[in-house]
Amino acid sequence: MLHDFDSKKDGRYPAAPLVNVKGTLYGTTLYGVGSSSAAGTVFTITTSGKEKVHHIFGNGDGTQPRAGLLYKNDALYGATSLGGSNGGGTAFSMTMSGAVTVLHDFGADGDGSNPVASLIDVGGTLYGTTAYGGADNNGTVFSLTP
Repeated sequence: MLHDFDSKKDGRYPAAPLVNVKGTLYGTTLYGVGSSSAAGTVFTITTSGKEKVHHIFGNGDGTQPRAGLLYKNDALYGATSLGGSNGGGTAFSMTMSGAVTVLHDFGADGDGSNPVASLIDVGGTLYGTTAYGGADNNGTVFSLTP
């Protein structure tokens, strides 16, 4: 075992796949730390087990990142399944130093809500899916230009 998560220090329920960025593993936890326990985190862990939290979600940038992260052009991209300004989750980018920018707030104007699958990059455009929303509330496929 490399690391044992502790909800008081670094979150809990790392459900998404890890991504390898230059030998350091990046991942998310579904739930966060302390008073932000429902929010989720982005963390790194080395192959020797040194772990660090880079971001705690919940300040309008979404909550519960269920999807894995995508590394592209020295930034990480991902999605939160809840939260954001409309409550339907967010798509976000994160610099390698931990600064998060919301790229899209889901849950308005039929654009879908609750993205739970990892984003993919096709020719510089990011694509993903939402579990709900759209005309019949059966989910959507979306694209974003980072």
